[in-house]
Amino acid sequence: MATLASASSSAAFSTSASIVTNSSPSIVSNAAPAFLSSFANNKHLVGSAWILSSAILTTYSTTKFLKYRNADEEEWMAASDESKGVLNRLKLLGKNTKLKEQTVAQPKFSRASLLTLYRFSGSLFLGLLIHSQFYNLMMLYPRFLKTIQASKSFLLPSLFLFIANYTNSISLDRIGISLTYTSKCGIPLLTVLFTLLLDGINALPSKATLCSLIPIAVGIGAASWNSPTFELFGFVAALTSTTSQAALNVVSKRVMKSTGIKGAEAQRAMVFVALGFGLVMASANSLGVFIREMRDTNGFREGGDNMLEKEDVDAAQQQTTMLGPSPSHPPAWLTFLAILAYHMEYVLSFMFVGLVEPITYGTCDALRRLLIIVSGRQLFGGDKFSNVNFGGIAMAILGALMYSITSAKGIAGALPKNV
Repeated sequence: MATLASASSSAAFSTSASIVTNSSPSIVSNAAPAFLSSFANNKHLVGSAWILSSAILTTYSTTKFLKYRNADEEEWMAASDESKGVLNRLKLLGKNTKLKEQTVAQPKFSRASLLTLYRFSGSLFLGLLIHSQFYNLMMLYPRFLKTIQASKSFLLPSLFLFIANYTNSISLDRIGISLTYTSKCGIPLLTVLFTLLLDGINALPSKATLCSLIPIAVGIGAASWNSPTFELFGFVAALTSTTSQAALNVVSKRVMKSTGIKGAEAQRAMVFVALGFGLVMASANSLGVFIREMRDTNGFREGGDNMLEKEDVDAAQQQTTMLGPSPSHPPAWLTFLAILAYHMEYVLSFMFVGLVEPITYGTCDALRRLLIIVSGRQLFGGDKFSNVNFGGIAMAILGALMYSITSAKGIAGALPKNV
């Protein structure tokens, strides 16, 4: 994300600056540009807002969305923890008709799929709505047409954006915040690998930058070593997200350079295409669920009452009953908070990278990852990590910080200030 934000900063910053030049007949539309301009030009406020919103707001809303349970689900989980959990669950089913009915219906989408769809659709809407003339709804349609036109050039980056977000949600749900964001420290390592494959050995960074990749790789391994939250599927999802993010950084930079489309416009175009990928996946998933349900229903009807023995039917019914309630949908306020946090993180990142030197941005990005891990532990707790795990987390973050500093020094002389 750091590379994407770095390549995209100028347009996002110019968008913020253009707010000042627009006037409106209303008091609100006159006051808002002045406030936004003052905020957008203060690197301390923008940087603090980016780090804190990412570490606290995004961490809380994303994790809470993925792990949300209603009152019935909480009661069901509490019953399973008691010494007579099976009997307590049966009693709970007997006294709660609503809960018993919920056991039949299963969700069509996973939480990771829902979060991905909500993020992309919400960020697209906010990106279309929030602009210098936000009070003029007639601007939505031409901005939407412009987004569609720009999206044609961002098909491949958008695919990587979709995969990175979707697998990141799976990883957060399966292995938690600490291992997920420690794995994300491997983005520089994979970015160097993609650069080598696409541009050759001459495009590689300095030796000092390459050396910083060693503690990153060792740190990720140590953080995962015998970790109580380690799970193979979740860890593979984290590595997939990391790989996709690194590919996104490399490919999106190429597209933005060739097309001249940057900043908020590029982000909006990629979100639009990524939303299309998400809808296709969701439709295929729903169709698969529908076909399986129809096949099971028709198979039972064709077989008649003698298709299964009575003992098998009773066992199947009891097993279905013991599954408990289907996961409920998170409330509207939590869904909106997850969308807002996602959009804010990108916008503030675009603004901040345009106000500071690359070294400052890289340092703050490493600090942001550390705060995400710390705040996640404080907000949601979790299993205890060993000293090796904590040492691995610290080593990976330190390696990412070293990479940001050494690589920024290598390109600082070649780039204009505040780019």
